[in-house]
Amino acid sequence: MSCHRCLRFPKQIRTSGLPGRTSGTYAAGRPSSCGAGCGWHRVGPMANAHQLTRACREPGYTAPGPSQEEPPAFMVAPTTIARAAVRLLHTSDAESAKLYLAESKIGQWTSHDNPSMASGARAVVDGFDWYIHQDAADGRRVRALDATTTVTLPAGSLDARLDVVLDDGTDLAGRVILWDGPDFDPSIAPVMACAFAHALQTLYSTRTFTTVGVWQARRQRLVEVTHAEALAETATASGILASM
Repeated sequence: MSCHRCLRFPKQIRTSGLPGRTSGTYAAGRPSSCGAGCGWHRVGPMANAHQLTRACREPGYTAPGPSQEEPPAFMVAPTTIARAAVRLLHTSDAESAKLYLAESKIGQWTSHDNPSMASGARAVVDGFDWYIHQDAADGRRVRALDATTTVTLPAGSLDARLDVVLDDGTDLAGRVILWDGPDFDPSIAPVMACAFAHALQTLYSTRTFTTVGVWQARRQRLVEVTHAEALAETATASGILASM
């Protein structure tokens, strides 16, 4: 079995001042073996890179375990429906994607009796409109959607899904689109992008890369991080993964 005793990090990285979030301290650095045969693994099921972005924004966040019940629809529908709308946008057209979203649960919830449900749904709809305009302004050609692989950081492995892979001249770029609520400080974007930068390398090992875009659609925030900047945060991202 694996254990956290083998995760001894030589320093601590403190992240504070995230909008509306509690400050926290993350372990960072390269783990060492505890000598008990537990190797370089982290306890629990394999996390994913989108969950890692959540942990970057919310110190203390832990990925849900396999034995826990499925979350209620109002927690998962915004992400699953918005992701489907993004796929439709890139495989069909904006009008079809907007119609799909309007006719979905999210569109119905914009007039929900619960003010919180209604405002959350409107944030998704408005965020999708913002995404359409920002994507059109970007202009780069889409190469792949939902490109998924497993990447390995010092603290363990995690699944990583690039929502969009783009041709950027002769190079490639990645895009991760977040539909959950928590905002983020742009200064932590390179840590959030780190696992996705590794995913690009794993998926396209013979190519070179420009950027990983971190899009928080519900907050209409976009930060483009160079591929090199994202890779440079591997130790910090790994420390946060270990804390999950």
